Formats: sequence, C-alpha cells, structure tokens
Amino acid sequence: MATRGRTVRLLLFVCLVALVLPASGAAASQAFSGTVSATGTKWKYQTFSATTGDQITVDLDWSDTSANLGLYLYKPDGRFAKTVTTTAKPKSISFQATSTGTWKVGVKALSGSSAFTATIATTAGSTTSGDQTFTGSLDANGTKLAVGSFTVAAPASITVNLDWDNAGANLTLFLKNPAGKQVASATGAAKPKTLTYQASTSGTWKINVKAVSGAASYAATVSLGQASTVTKPTYLRTLGNGQGQADMYPSGIDVDASGNLYIADTGNDQVAAYAPDGTQLWRSDVRGPKANGVFSNPRDLAYLNGKVYVADTEFNRVQVLDATSGHWLSTWSYRPTSIIGISAGVDASGTPIILTADDAQNTISLFKPDGTLIRAFKAPLGTADGDLNAPRDAATNSSGDIYVADFANNRMVEFSPAFSFIRSWGVKGAAASQFNRPYGVALDAANNVYVADSDNERIQEFTATGGFIRQMGSSGTGNGQFFQLRRVAVGSGTAPEVYGADLWGFHVSRFSNTGVFQKTYGGQGPEDGGFNEPSGAAVGSNDTYVADAVNQRIQKFTTSSGAFEQVIGHRGWLATDLLGMNWPRDVTLNGASNTIWVADTKNNRLTEFNPQGNPTGKKAGKFGSGTDQLHWPFAIDSSGKDVIVADTFNNRVERWDTGTLTTTWTSAAGVLKGPKDLTVVGNTVYVADTNDNRVVELDATTGALIKSFGSLHNPQGIAVDANGNVWVADTNQNKLVEFSPAGSVIQTFGSLGNAQGQFNMPTKLEIAGTTLYVCDMFNNRVEEYSIG
Repeated sequence: MATRGRTVRLLLFVCLVALVLPASGAAASQAFSGTVSATGTKWKYQTFSATTGDQITVDLDWSDTSANLGLYLYKPDGRFAKTVTTTAKPKSISFQATSTGTWKVGVKALSGSSAFTATIATTAGSTTSGDQTFTGSLDANGTKLAVGSFTVAAPASITVNLDWDNAGANLTLFLKNPAGKQVASATGAAKPKTLTYQASTSGTWKINVKAVSGAASYAATVSLGQASTVTKPTYLRTLGNGQGQADMYPSGIDVDASGNLYIADTGNDQVAAYAPDGTQLWRSDVRGPKANGVFSNPRDLAYLNGKVYVADTEFNRVQVLDATSGHWLSTWSYRPTSIIGISAGVDASGTPIILTADDAQNTISLFKPDGTLIRAFKAPLGTADGDLNAPRDAATNSSGDIYVADFANNRMVEFSPAFSFIRSWGVKGAAASQFNRPYGVALDAANNVYVADSDNERIQEFTATGGFIRQMGSSGTGNGQFFQLRRVAVGSGTAPEVYGADLWGFHVSRFSNTGVFQKTYGGQGPEDGGFNEPSGAAVGSNDTYVADAVNQRIQKFTTSSGAFEQVIGHRGWLATDLLGMNWPRDVTLNGASNTIWVADTKNNRLTEFNPQGNPTGKKAGKFGSGTDQLHWPFAIDSSGKDVIVADTFNNRVERWDTGTLTTTWTSAAGVLKGPKDLTVVGNTVYVADTNDNRVVELDATTGALIKSFGSLHNPQGIAVDANGNVWVADTNQNKLVEFSPAGSVIQTFGSLGNAQGQFNMPTKLEIAGTTLYVCDMFNNRVEEYSIG
C-alpha cells in the first residue's frame, strides 16, 4: 500500500507540472488565494517567474462585496510595476515584463476583510534586443531635461519604465520616433511611469525625461519586445450623399459702395463675397484647426475701406481680410470673450472705427481699424436707462452716436460717443416699433436706423430718434420673407438698398429703399441624406441614426445598406417644441426602452423619441450648473434604461434616470475637463476627456474614477471593440488611436485629408460588431471601417 501511495502522489505531481508548465510560446497560469483583513493580516504575496517581453496578466476577485482589496505587481528589483486601488471589483492588471527574474503579486485589504482568488498568467514573448537603462539626476530649477537614445532594428514593442528616488518630485516621460515626432508620453503625478508603443519604423528612437517639479535621481529602462501583429482598419463605405451643406448660413452681412455683398457664412465656417447680380466673387473654403484665414462659427462681419473685419466667434478673435480677394491680412491681438456682432462706424470727429458687441460680457467696444482698443463700455445688466441685456449688435450715425440692439430687453438703445444714455424705444411685441429679439442694426447716410427684428422676421426702419418709418419682409419662406432673420445691412446713397440675412432660410434678401423685394442671394438648403458637421451616431441592427449638427436634425439610415430613410427634427429652441433642435451633437439607442435619446446640445436638454422619430414627450435638463441641469451636453450613451451624458461645459459626466428624469450620480469635481464623448461598456464608462487630452474610465454604477491614460490632442470620440481595446478620435491630429485595455498604444491610423483613411476633425466614434463608424466632421461624412 505504501508503494501504491507513493505512485499516486508522483502521478499527481506530474499532472500538476503539466498544468503549470506550458509548451514554449503558450500561456502559463497559477492560482493565488487567501484571506486578508484591514484590521488583521493585511497583505498576501505570491511570486512567479517572467522573462523580458512576457505579457503578465493578473485578475483579482473576492467574496465579500463590502470589502475593498488592492492589487499590486512588483518587478524583480522590488519596485512597483503597476497598482490598482480603486473601489471597483474585480481588479485586473496587464503588464509587459521589462526584465527577467522573480516577479511578485501583492494583495492588500484596503477596507473590510475577505477571502480572495488571484489568477496570474504569463504569455511568452521574445525580445529583439536586451534592456537598456538610462540614469541621471534632474532638477526642475536646474537641469530639467535628459535624453536617451536607443536603436530599433526591426518592428518592435517598445516599453519604457521610469522611476525616481524622491517621491516629492514629479518627472514625466516622452517617446520620440526617428523623425523626432513625439508618439507617446506618460505624464500626471503618479510614480512610477510606464509607456508602451508599437514601433513600425527602424532607426534611432529617443526618450525624454523631464523634471516638472522637484529634484530626483532617476532610472529609465527601455525594453524591446516582439512587435504585435496589428490589423489596420479597412475602409468599407461612406454614409451620406455628400450634399449636406446649404448654399449659405448667413448670420452677418455688410455691403460696400459698389453693391458687393459680404457674408459671414456661420454654418459653413466661411466668409464669402457676392457681386450685385449674385455671382460669387470669392469664398474662404478651408475648415480645420485654428489658423490664419480659418474660421469657426463666424457670426458677423463689417466692411471698411477695402477690408472685411470678421467676428470669428468660436476662435475668440477678429480676422481681417482683403475685400477684393478674401485673402487673410491680419488678426487682432485683442481677444474678446464672446464676440457676436461687429460693424464699421465713426467717432465724434468722423474718424472711422470698428464696433463690437460681446453679449456674454454685456459690452460694446470701440476700436481703431488696426485693432487698438479705444474704449469698452460694460453696461449694467438690467432694464433701466443705460442698461443692456445680451446686446447683439451696435452701429453709429454720422455724429458717432451709438445705437445698440438690446436683444434680451427687446428694445433699441442710443448712447453718445462717450456712452452717455440718450434714449431707448421699443417693448416686446409684434406691432410697429415693437420688437421680438432685435439682433442687428445698421444706419444709412441720412441717419435712419434699420433693425433686424429677429423673431418677428422683419426689418423695421426708424428715424434717428426712433420714429417708425416702415417694415420690410415678413415671416415665411417665399420671396422677401424670413425664416430666421439675423442681421441687416444698408447700401450707400440717398436711396440705399436694404439687405436681410436669413440664417436658417439659407439666403439673403435684398429690398429697395421703399421696402420692395428685389433679389435673393443663395437659398438652396441642405439635401436629405447629406451632412454638415456630423457629430454623433448610434448604430442598431436595423437603423443607424446620425446627429447632423449644423443642419439641426437627426438623420436615419438603413444599417445594412446605408440608404437614407428619414429626417428627424428641425431648427427650434422653444421648450414646447420637442422636435426642435439646437446644434444636436449626439444620439443613442436605448434598447431597454426601444427609444432614441438626443443630446440637444445648445438647448441644454435631452429629448426622447420613438424609433420612427416621434417625440415621446420626455425631456430632461435645463440650462445651468446645478443638480439636473446641463450646459452644452455633447455626448450621450445608454446604460440599461438610463442614459449617461457628457455635460461638457460643466466639466462632468452624469447618469440620468429616464423614468424620473433626474440624475443619479455626477462625476467628482476636477476629474474631467470639457469631455466631448463617452461610451458605456458593461459597468465602465469610457470618456474622451477632451481638454485634459486623455481617456478616463468611470464606474457606471457610481461614477467613481477607475483610471486614466493616454496623451492625446483634443480627443472628441471614443469607442471600445469586442477585445476591450479603446479607440479614440485624436481630433486635432486627424487620426485614430487604438489603446489596449491597459492603456498602451497599439496603433495610430489616419491623417489630414479627404481620401479614404484620411480625416478632417474626426469626432464621435461608434463600434457595432467589427465595424467602426467615424464621424468625419469637416469632411461632412460618416465613414465605416472593418476592424475585425
């Protein structure tokens, strides 16, 4: 019997060895279990062997959900390789071994007590060269930067680990390719730092170590592992017919003495000039990142002495163009807060000046034509004499008196050149001399005053003292009618022609001095099935919905064929108009309720529709920064019946209960800065933390921070594939970046352009199965790629 027992034990040992020791190149794994307690035995450790280049994966779970355990991975030299100490359960670590030797896993009870099981797995890899370690000392007040060079002979996985001795210092790590371009970085306050990058280019690569604060001695280890096989996205098709831009979206206009018309084409981010007969003379047609001659949401312009002055609103500046060619001449050094109106006038001595209206600051400012500030008048907010409320425009008469379109007070206000109050006229209404949101003002040579009475869809003409003369135009879509009047311009001479800019009627109307309709400039609206700044998508098994932001609508397509089906919504902002949309930036399918929800961005609300595009009557949110309020929500995704929203200008993400139409959690202050996209996978919310240039993961149940990673450039899109890899639209770089679940860069894809595989301001991403959808915003298309 003793002999038989020894035989059984030997066979059992052989079987265990066969389980633990795999064939070359396969994965090895071992289980590690025990019990830890925050008030007793806090730590348990397990050692294992790994070789440089091996992929180490550790998964930790525990039985008592009220406890919280931390997971720690140590290198053979005893230093931390990676830790996970969030409240999430379970916890995982993925790390590529940077050295050969005995590694160690630690499990610590952070709170409570519990039994646990940790699975440690290593997948064998191979190296193309040995480790290289760079050491030195840095001081934020002395030698701040150190550079290390190393050779990559063939495609390889580069892993860099940086650690330093002084915990009070902060060092950052950057990787540059042989062309000198930064391709990866590890920043933030954490210590140590690690980055991984798949190098496809041979040559001399460099790491930069920089002291952000304090002084320390450091060691940076560079390891080259076997290059991963990366599959580039394959182009499938383009969604949309390419005809989504109207002739014009005129928000601002002016006219010169020859009758040439200049237009601030807000919705196309352009400026254009037309001859009196309607022939286009020139157009600035470049959309893209901030640069000279490039515009973002230009809201108004002014003509003066052969130059066009443009209120480049979203870029917070004034650009000056040559009126003959449209070529850029200069950009003012002065930076406004929210410039919305601009005009040319004169001061008290007849010297030409430029006036601007800043509605957010309640300010009218006077400038010399070179951009030198003469005077800024910040009016008291109110309705008393001399008060203003969100002024939209200002103009002068021949004596330099200033007339202001006092938008929210529904009146006109006249000031002296020194901004002493003279008079005001008008109240809210639709009768003569009454106003409903006056938006623009201009004066003729006789000092008659013309007002763009915006929501009454008419131009009213007055004497210099406010006496009513006549009305031009009316509400409608016919000749001489306006759908959304914005500005007014007046020609020269004793009987000047009068022009009205109809923003959402997509045209400019011209009238005689007596109010007789003469001509329409533009007028062709966007076609169904085309886009102007597609900014969000939701893909279902049958239907795909796209947020067509500038055109103020959602468009529905057949998922299988891409065929256009339906337009949902229209331009609107009234609380009672649930089909009304104001620059909607995203849409989500809610499978639990079989509805779609729209992030109606500039209406600061969320609106629910059935799949056929009919409002259900549910809406959530209103403008503000408090509980259950929103400020320009850019993104929305579903989690069960709830929706999770990127409340962009409030720098937060919120979970909304679609039954009670209230929030159930809000991400902590300081975690996010201007997030513009998110996606929900399981119990994790992945956020494109746009202004912090990174990816942030939140717990979908509580909103708690899980982790962050990445060094990006204004990321505005994010999606997660079936392997857990995170795809990000690195918007300002016009490319996509694929990260591993651990946050290491797998690949980058794309460049600036309009060919297949190129992008111009890519924003929202969506993944359905193995298809990646890219909202290629400034190319006005949605592209589909296979990532299977």
